[in-house]
Amino acid sequence: MKPAWCMFAAAATLLFSTPLASYAQDPPAPAVPLDTPILLRLVPPEGQVSRYAHTLETDIENPMMPSNGPVMTRRSYHTQTVLSVEDEVIRFRTTIDSTTSAMTMPMPGLDEWPDLSGSVSTTEMDTRGRVLGVIGTEGLPDIPGFDPESLFRESRLFVFPDDAVNPGDSWTVNEPMNVPMGPAGTMSMELEMTYTFVSLEGYLATLSLEGPIDMELDAGIGTMTASGAMTGTMVVDLAEGRFQSQSIETGLDMSMAAMTMGMTMTFNYELIPDP
Repeated sequence: MKPAWCMFAAAATLLFSTPLASYAQDPPAPAVPLDTPILLRLVPPEGQVSRYAHTLETDIENPMMPSNGPVMTRRSYHTQTVLSVEDEVIRFRTTIDSTTSAMTMPMPGLDEWPDLSGSVSTTEMDTRGRVLGVIGTEGLPDIPGFDPESLFRESRLFVFPDDAVNPGDSWTVNEPMNVPMGPAGTMSMELEMTYTFVSLEGYLATLSLEGPIDMELDAGIGTMTASGAMTGTMVVDLAEGRFQSQSIETGLDMSMAAMTMGMTMTFNYELIPDP
């Protein structure tokens, strides 16, 4: 795999592995309207501690190196602590407790993945789920060509609507992202996500998303583009104000110099029940 391909694959994988808050679900049941529309918001109690299990699988279609499954599987555990909730702004600390990686074959750019165990980030998010900014980080390793704080800041895969909604209602959000890739490089992304409030069972709200995605990487050694689609589901506990699960699949067709390569990333994030 050429260096530019490697950088793009590693950048995309790192972007979609950035923790914020999963499991695959059966097709949702038909939406049943509520008597009164509900305002979807995250309002966790201060001091709340949540532990999540995260899995990311990356599969690359490389005719020169065919594989029968994911070329990389990465698992990690994160602890998220709510530091404060004030004026619809949630400040929380995320600690990456441990990480493991498995490769089915050598893939330059992916097999040099840094160990983020022990790193800590403090982030602010509003009650709609939009990341407002990264307040600080500790213990993040130097990653040549990447800006981890930008990845945390630009991660916002689920956004609640401004107004109250019923199951079956949808809303669309444009999600541009720009991430520095070293002194002379950038990665830009355009997402137009359509969200749907699928169902409400007790305090558990299920949402889905789908939409196109376009990416461009300019790393000073050539420009690479990618287009594809993202689909996913999320379950949030409105009483506890936290994510229960999140599952997202992203399929991309990457192009550079008349060459194409496919990449699929499957991202799962699930709350670990208290013992």
